[in-house]
Amino acid sequence: MTPSRPLPHLIATLLLALAGCASAPVIDATYVLKPQQSVDVARGLRITYDSFSDSRCPPNTHCIWAGRLAFRFIVAGPGGQEEFTLGPDQPVAVPAALHGARVALDLGALPPARVPSTRPAELIAVTLKVSAP
Repeated sequence: MTPSRPLPHLIATLLLALAGCASAPVIDATYVLKPQQSVDVARGLRITYDSFSDSRCPPNTHCIWAGRLAFRFIVAGPGGQEEFTLGPDQPVAVPAALHGARVALDLGALPPARVPSTRPAELIAVTLKVSAP
């Protein structure tokens, strides 16, 4: 029994199908995001600012532990989803889904630790710089 299509035609069809699933290269850009906002960093690749944790000690108070500020992001693309966290202690990530592109948190744009009852936590925006490999 002979195949109805020649093998080179099948290989070309498979390569075209795989190319359609691949994402375009990431372009250098800066994004300002609020919690639950997303941005497309390339065709087929989206970063979502999922949530954050802010346990920093408020100013003019005495704390046993200084606390921590961490922002959680999700990269969604053809290969699925990948989570990563950024913060003052780890301001740069290179998620595998971005194929070598870097995501950096602008530390200068971070607000100071909040004084209780002066700023709703959900209003903390972040500035991300995405750099192509």
